[in-house]
Amino acid sequence: MFENIRIDIMHVHRWTGTARPIDVLGSLWVNYGLQALMIYRFGRWLGHLRKYRCGWLIATSLAPVYRVLSICVRNAYGIDLDQSADIGPGFCIGHFGGIEIRNCRIGPNCVIHQQVKVGRDNKTAGNGPVIGEGVYIGAHARICGDVSVGDDVTIGAGAVISVDIPQHCLVLGNPGRIAQRDYNISNPGRMTQQDNCAV
Repeated sequence: MFENIRIDIMHVHRWTGTARPIDVLGSLWVNYGLQALMIYRFGRWLGHLRKYRCGWLIATSLAPVYRVLSICVRNAYGIDLDQSADIGPGFCIGHFGGIEIRNCRIGPNCVIHQQVKVGRDNKTAGNGPVIGEGVYIGAHARICGDVSVGDDVTIGAGAVISVDIPQHCLVLGNPGRIAQRDYNISNPGRMTQQDNCAV
């Protein structure tokens, strides 16, 4: 848990160019996405503790604290990071509100924005979406069903993904279509993750 939180914080601060202790404390105070992510990591840690002989006692006593915190985050910030989601380290929530992440696996160093929904749709069974490393998901995007999204994919605002997407693609539209292959969001002249992940 603690290593993942450290990587999450450094992912946010890498783009601002500062990582002083006062900046970290400031981020925890004003960055609602980071607060929600820390509560999610806390819940996953409690779930991991239950696997140990004496860990279930600690997990059971702290479970109500997690439940209250997760309900507060969901109601106040509109961020629902369900424990059924496996979110890799370095996750960045660019803006808060209307975010639902459940029944999926997300790789490291991904960025999402407001009104993003990721998870298994109600009509199909399975494990839900698998999202690769370094994926950027724009506002109002939807990723549903048992789909696979490759590494370094950029999903534009409002795109709806219901089919597999190979790595290094730009995906736009509803339904989502590959607009460009071998796309690199960090190329000069394009929007960078610094623009998208400012605290």
